[in-house]
Amino acid sequence: MNFQNLSQESLSQIAQRLRDHGYRVTPQRMAIVEALFASSHPTAEEIHQQISRRFPMVSLATVYKTLRVLTELGIARDLKIGERNRFDGNTDPHAHLICIRCGQITDFPLSSQGVALAEEVEPQGFQMLWYDLEIYGICRQCQAKKGSSPTL
Repeated sequence: MNFQNLSQESLSQIAQRLRDHGYRVTPQRMAIVEALFASSHPTAEEIHQQISRRFPMVSLATVYKTLRVLTELGIARDLKIGERNRFDGNTDPHAHLICIRCGQITDFPLSSQGVALAEEVEPQGFQMLWYDLEIYGICRQCQAKKGSSPTL
């Protein structure tokens, strides 16, 4: 599921999917969903900080558990980028462009490349479920800053 602009209909679909798999749909859980889709590749800590304004009693453990459930249901992806785990509400095939200066992470679509990769891998007797592609470089904003040169 990819919900760039999370609509009420999208929230209803996610809520129904949670119910279909035996999970309670609480206001706190839905706030975690909203925070996930409102941010670009947030960490669990960032989501916790965002929702704790509305729900001060929600623990970081609850955020992690909910993100694990969303990942297991295919609603989100758990990404290990650098030393941190980040979460992505975009489950469509795509790469991540990661700026080595500011840490910005941008989605980059890879529709035909993913199909080609699957066609190469499957004859090896391996069923591909998903793939992660990270491309490291310097984003446009960092390049525009005076004196910008790559530091590797």
